[in-house]
Amino acid sequence: MPPRLTVIGKHSELAAGDVRRLVHLVVGDQVPGDSRTRGTVDVRVLQGGYSGLLVALVYAPGRGLFILKGGPTGEIRQEHENRSAFLGSDEWLVSNKLDGIYGPAEVEIRDQSESWSAMAYRYIGSRTYRELADYSEFGGFLQSFALPQTAESAPPERTVRACLYKVASLLVRNADLQNEEEGRALVEYLPDVDWERDINASLTTAAALWSDIEDLRDFRAWYTEAAAAVRVAPVADRRLIHGDAHLANILVNSVRAEVDLIDFGKGRQAHVFEDLARFEVDLVLHTTPRHAHSAELVQDELLETVSLVGDDDFALRDSPEEPRHRRCLRMWRQELCAVLRGTSLPGAAMMYRWFLLSECLKRIRWVTNNGPVAAGVDMLSLLRMITALRRMLDGHRYAPETVISTTAEALTLLRCTAAYVPMHGHELLTNEKRNRAKEAALHASAARGASVRITAETGYSYLATRGVFNSRIVRLLRAGASLQMVICNPYFLEAYGISASYDPDGRRLGSVVSDRLELHADLARKFEASLRGYEILREEYKSLVEVRLARFGIGATVLLTERASFFEPYFHASRSRRERVLFDTFELQFDPGGLHMKRLLEETFSFHWNNADAVTDATQLEERCRRARTTVFEAWQETGAS
Repeated sequence: MPPRLTVIGKHSELAAGDVRRLVHLVVGDQVPGDSRTRGTVDVRVLQGGYSGLLVALVYAPGRGLFILKGGPTGEIRQEHENRSAFLGSDEWLVSNKLDGIYGPAEVEIRDQSESWSAMAYRYIGSRTYRELADYSEFGGFLQSFALPQTAESAPPERTVRACLYKVASLLVRNADLQNEEEGRALVEYLPDVDWERDINASLTTAAALWSDIEDLRDFRAWYTEAAAAVRVAPVADRRLIHGDAHLANILVNSVRAEVDLIDFGKGRQAHVFEDLARFEVDLVLHTTPRHAHSAELVQDELLETVSLVGDDDFALRDSPEEPRHRRCLRMWRQELCAVLRGTSLPGAAMMYRWFLLSECLKRIRWVTNNGPVAAGVDMLSLLRMITALRRMLDGHRYAPETVISTTAEALTLLRCTAAYVPMHGHELLTNEKRNRAKEAALHASAARGASVRITAETGYSYLATRGVFNSRIVRLLRAGASLQMVICNPYFLEAYGISASYDPDGRRLGSVVSDRLELHADLARKFEASLRGYEILREEYKSLVEVRLARFGIGATVLLTERASFFEPYFHASRSRRERVLFDTFELQFDPGGLHMKRLLEETFSFHWNNADAVTDATQLEERCRRARTTVFEAWQETGAS
């Protein structure tokens, strides 16, 4: 008689009935009269990662907790064989009659019938509330040591070292690189690099963007030729490897220093260096410090850690005062040397670096297809590691102080997401694109009721009733959000400097006396329309909108929103051309997560806001400014006459 099932959660593609069918295959029928097997079987469907397989936590009366894994029959059979060969027999699974392959059963996947089977894993994790904090994936465990929230929360170094030793022991499994074999070429051991699937294209694009980084040029040709040149691999090895030894597939009990491997579906015959390289690259990426605002790796720290990889003897030395993230790598290498015989053989370190490079190349696809968050690394950091490893394999000592300093990298570090540059003949199109970006940012602020801050010359685009962004400003204020804006003082020196740009030959400036100096008609019209638009907005939205007149010159339009920031510098070039093409400078758009640029722009706005006068005092301000500018212009004329 089939047991009753309670299923929580859904699989992305399997129907609920197919999930139940696979569970029934594993737990079997209830035995009449056997009280141990009576009761409900509880099933919680878990996320199966990128594999698409069924993974579930199952509680069965009389057996307790275990993990059920279901998938295509061939894949499940292969994983079962790999696990048995890698770890041997599991007594708990045998005693609970869960050590076999169950199935097959027909299931529906994307409207097609497939043959699936299931297998069981021993549950590894807490069984009581007190044990919850003891278990974690190995990545979280290493981060708690390398990047602890508090000193008290970090596990002891001896515990970390003991766990690293056990990982090395599990992956190496008594391998001995000192055994001599008939010489085979390096390429026969290296993992295949699928160049045609994103890797070569990504490297070619990167070489174009970072054109001064010679190590990215013709990378595929260099890799193929340099690897083929190693006609005899320094250390031979071929064994069943785990095949996917990243940190998420290693579970740890930090109290008991117990370590377990899971997920053997990618096991195959290969060189032990392949497993070790995947684990080590993951270790570096998980333990290197990250920027708090963006979660991206701190480049200087990454380069310093990568430099250790080029030091063949760093595992032989000790440096207890070094940062904890580099301490992790050193302890790993030390424990690996203790477990794996032959690491000091001539050429072994060089060969291992080839495997590290191959692992980094594979991760280009992860970043391209899944994004930096899911991949655990951004593309720039990955390129830095690849560049460093190539230089090491070329025989150059990698210097961590060598910083990639290019325009593309600078924009990346500043979190610049767009640059609107009006090339000749495309000014109108560029202007339209940047306007759409600004409209989207203002719309997002209105939707969230978030405040907006702006510095601008005249503010015409935002304040004037016919301004291109005025309707967005109205919606913003209508949503209850606020607007703070600083514009140039139309009565003082900066405005007359702008006015001179409308008349680049300077005829107006020298043809009138200082006390009757006038702004260019186009500029005066913009100021007038902006101030009138502000009066209209102020009447309706009161204190939600405030505009001030700057005491000092404004060098750029700065638009600060919650979604994006914009920076458009001003130049004293002829404004007559701008009237024809609308856009004759350039504008940069920044992600607000870029802390450095965000701080600069916010401090610039704050400076002008705190050094500005209220528009409500315009009448008195105009008279004071008139007297002051008269004095200044008279002084300039006297200087010119002398």
